[in-house]
Amino acid sequence: MRGNGYDDVMKRFLLIGSLFIAVTTLLPAQEFDASALRCLAVQKDGRKKPLDTVALEAAQRITGKTHVNDPESGRRIDALEFLLSVWLGTRDPQTLPVIHLGQPELKMALNLPAKEKYFSYARLRQTSLPSILRDAEQKPARDQTSIEREAVAVAQRIQFLDELSGADAFAIVPHPDDPKGEWAPASKNDAVARRLDALRAAFVARDTAAFATAARELETTLRGLSPRVYSCRESMEREAHYNHFHPFGKAMWLYALAFVALIATWPMKSRAGYWLALAAFVAGVLTHGYGFYLRTLISGRPPITNMYESVVWVSFGAALFALILELISRQRYYLAAVAPVSVVMLLLADLFPAVMDPSIGPLVAVLRSNFWLAVHVPAVTLGYSAFAVAMALGHVALAYHVFASTRTETIQRLEHFIYRAMQIGVLLLAAGTILGGIWAHYAWGRFWGWDSKETWALISLLSYIIPLHGRRGGWLRGLGLAVASVICFLTVLMAWYGVNFVLGTGLHAYGAGTGGLLYALAFVGLELILVALAAHYHQRQTPP
Repeated sequence: MRGNGYDDVMKRFLLIGSLFIAVTTLLPAQEFDASALRCLAVQKDGRKKPLDTVALEAAQRITGKTHVNDPESGRRIDALEFLLSVWLGTRDPQTLPVIHLGQPELKMALNLPAKEKYFSYARLRQTSLPSILRDAEQKPARDQTSIEREAVAVAQRIQFLDELSGADAFAIVPHPDDPKGEWAPASKNDAVARRLDALRAAFVARDTAAFATAARELETTLRGLSPRVYSCRESMEREAHYNHFHPFGKAMWLYALAFVALIATWPMKSRAGYWLALAAFVAGVLTHGYGFYLRTLISGRPPITNMYESVVWVSFGAALFALILELISRQRYYLAAVAPVSVVMLLLADLFPAVMDPSIGPLVAVLRSNFWLAVHVPAVTLGYSAFAVAMALGHVALAYHVFASTRTETIQRLEHFIYRAMQIGVLLLAAGTILGGIWAHYAWGRFWGWDSKETWALISLLSYIIPLHGRRGGWLRGLGLAVASVICFLTVLMAWYGVNFVLGTGLHAYGAGTGGLLYALAFVGLELILVALAAHYHQRQTPP
């Protein structure tokens, strides 16, 4: 009996052990932790930044995402791990299929599969991309076709990937005594080179503990070379915190929660649901503002100098205006209308880093005036924010005109809200345009030059002044004002996105970019169809 019991226990023990081995074998291997090197200071693109930021910017510029799909293991790897594999020479950058190419027209011209988005330099080199680039280089940027502009953008991604490879890719050795002096690569200092070799060995061995020790010793050695010049670790940690806290992404989810809570409890007019939605919206605005606070500390300037920052800023302004007006009126419409607009803007900024570059870089010479930058650009973009509020309310008003045309009191209230938002937008855009003219006088020697950006800013301003006068004069009310709030925003879209990403000309071309045209055209088409359908149904419902 005792022997049989012992045998049963051993069988169960062996069975449990076998199951444990099988389960642990099936589970994915623990990912390598490269976080010990996140705050290593690097001098790049005119400023000192943590290696974590360099890695994120590299992934975003090359792949269009904040991570990389590893072609060898098939798993998603951290941007820092990808950067280390290229920098420390454990992978050949020319054979990595990580270069983002999304434009269908260029893929068709290169005879590449339409469904693939990532290609290696070795593969692209075998296509007609070099000949397209030669043709593009012979033209000024304003005369290049959309295919040629995208080809130039792809070439820039290839060059950026190539610049990451090799131990001397990054300037990590601080200048001996000049805080603004040029840093040097690791090979310029024997002690640093030895530390980097130890780091490479630990990385190749996938030894996280040894890697952390080597990273700590490397930073200690670098800091000891020039303690006065080497970057403050607090500033490096702040930037790494900003990268991984992802405040704008969190704000997006809070706005989405506010919208869902409000819509779900709207039929019951639940006060608990309203307060939950308001609390989530307030939390979203605070998180959004905290993100701008961090970005301002990191960049040392107002963070509103490129398309990414302007999209995030306009969404913040729209949410802030909506919150203030909601607290005044307590009518729910501001939150319900603006929350999805802010969500969409933040989602676009988050999903398309290849189109809207989120990196923090040095300013072009014309923007290096913090006073004018801090008054002209915020005024114009906050005007866009107010117009976005009016546009969002216009969609709600169109829905009432179509589906609840008898709710005249609500429709009149929405008309009043749209009118107020338009007034705020016109005031801010007019002030921003005038301030921009004064800045242009100091920077370029003339107040107005009919530059593309200036022209479309004036068109946007006039397009909103017309419905404001129409409503004041009594000949544009009801559905007409709602339609105007939607149509007029299309001129803002042209002044904001179209001038830089479609025209790409003028003295404001420092903000030029490529990509997103199909999405912009789709938005314009849907808005025009929506307005046409709303006007048609409203006309059918209106008695003769």
